[in-house]
Amino acid sequence: MMLSEITEVVVDNADCVVLKVKDGHEMDLIALGCFDGTETMFRLTKGETVTCTVFYKNRKAFSWHWGQRGYTLVSPKTEKQGQLIQACIERDFMIRCKT
Repeated sequence: MMLSEITEVVVDNADCVVLKVKDGHEMDLIALGCFDGTETMFRLTKGETVTCTVFYKNRKAFSWHWGQRGYTLVSPKTEKQGQLIQACIERDFMIRCKT
């Protein structure tokens, strides 16, 4: 299963894209290999430096960034999350994030 099959775009504006995880897809997230199944939404900002934020069921969130103005050092698992989220938005939903 692909991330685009278990999420939907709820915001696409000049600043960011927000994906919401569809109900009942916790196991599908886990099966992607880098999520823990408690994620509810993903936000990716648009621009030269991209910030990715993952929102969890416990109402906490985690953000990191990459791009022209530097990057946040993250684990390989977190890096893979960002790559999957960006690919889902840009390739599958065909929304341009980088300027």
